[in-house]
Amino acid sequence: MKVRTETREISDADSPPKSCPHCQSTDFTRVSYYFRTLQEMGSPAIARRIRYEAITWECNACHASFAIHNPLVPMRSAYMPEIIEYATHRVLNKGDSARRVGEDLRILHQVEISEDTILGWINKKTNPEKSSPASSPVKSFPTEFSEKEIDTEFSGVMGIDGTFKAVKAKKNEPPRDGRELHLLHLTHLEDGRLVAYWHAEKPKKK
Repeated sequence: MKVRTETREISDADSPPKSCPHCQSTDFTRVSYYFRTLQEMGSPAIARRIRYEAITWECNACHASFAIHNPLVPMRSAYMPEIIEYATHRVLNKGDSARRVGEDLRILHQVEISEDTILGWINKKTNPEKSSPASSPVKSFPTEFSEKEIDTEFSGVMGIDGTFKAVKAKKNEPPRDGRELHLLHLTHLEDGRLVAYWHAEKPKKK
């Protein structure tokens, strides 16, 4: 399928400031600019982009340089708010994994995005006071097991995304060296991801 790109132009020149924020003078000029590209929700055949022109202005009275915040464009983001809302809703409310949401955005909406970016949004939404690029998106385990179990018997958390089928041991299956079978437990983390965990086998005392 051939994908075409639709680009929408937004410029600060379309909504210039009313006055200088420093001295309130209305005598100012445009001195510099730069362009940003933002992504919008598209379709399987259409990639939608925004070309935003950010302008720096200079006051002719006090010679201060300043810029304005354009309400049509989010600050410090390469994605429009609808994409962030879609991804966080899928993970937090529908229980989908960040990997699957990223695949749907890339294939169905022509949005170039990584799993880490989506997890960063989830971390910011669930832990706004602790969110940072270097922090882990998950800071705590569900209350399904206690801290004591985590310290002594918990083997770790593994992020998974797939379909599982329960199987039973065959009637004539030989014993497994006297070791007990480990049960795989499935649960959801606070950010909506499905994980599996199992209790580590305790060494037998001789």
